Amino acid sequence: MHNIFLYAARDSQSYRQVEKYLANVSYNGEFIILPPGSRFSSPLCLHLRSNDIFILFAENDEDLAELCSSHGEYEDFRIILIVKDENQIQESKLKNISPRFIASLDGNIDDVSQYIHSAFKKNNASL
Repeated sequence: MHNIFLYAARDSQSYRQVEKYLANVSYNGEFIILPPGSRFSSPLCLHLRSNDIFILFAENDEDLAELCSSHGEYEDFRIILIVKDENQIQESKLKNISPRFIASLDGNIDDVSQYIHSAFKKNNASL
């Protein structure tokens, strides 16, 4: 079983939209919400395994910079980055994160569920 973790540098209405969307994605695993801004100090982090998917949400450039600065905490995981605005997606801003998939609330958010299903299907096939 694989888990999906959601984390953001801070809580916001947009973050809650992402949380609600992801809670409705069906897959064979657990959806774990890390407290926004907790900097990975939550006991829920003890459930992290290398095959898990780690979804990061950035509301703005400040959040993106915060996520980049703490990249060492999650660099061994499969990263999906969700941003509020498609204009935030610039290679120079994504240094250190190296997401496998990028989505935006104002663009391709529905593609996230397809990516999750595809990623878990590949893992199950290799077992």
